[in-house]
Amino acid sequence: MIPRILNLWSRVETVLIGALLIIALAVFLGGGLLRIVAPAYAVDWATEVSIYFIIWATVLAGAAIVQEDRHLHTEVFIAALSPRLRRVLGWAMSILSIVFIAIMLIYGWQAYEFANLLDERSGSSLRAPQGFAVFLPLPLGMALILIRCALMLMNGQRPFGHLSNAPDRGE
Repeated sequence: MIPRILNLWSRVETVLIGALLIIALAVFLGGGLLRIVAPAYAVDWATEVSIYFIIWATVLAGAAIVQEDRHLHTEVFIAALSPRLRRVLGWAMSILSIVFIAIMLIYGWQAYEFANLLDERSGSSLRAPQGFAVFLPLPLGMALILIRCALMLMNGQRPFGHLSNAPDRGE
């Protein structure tokens, strides 16, 4: 059941991230085209909105990167260790990463609440609330990563598990 959930989640996530990036590109290019073709009707918020879509797509991609194990790895150092030490270090790094993500979720949520408290708005004529557009993606993305990590653990996979999968020395 969990592998099906992870697979469906990955598909939905991929479509959503792709759609956000395509919309960002369309808004950005549309704003630029409008400035060239009809400067009197140009909007001052096209770049801003495209950046918001890119922020959301980037943060949402974090959970997909965890599932696909595409985070940065230090294979040169890890390959020199024994398989047992690699497993221990791998679990330590997984725990440390999960703790870091949880802390980022907490501080990201506090930043979101603070931005809403101050009613921060963008400088363009759009006056977009910055809490939703800029600050909310961080805690949401971190929550999605934590949920993905929990599902991976329940499925017998270790998040950030690349360290224990490195080949033995001499192989």
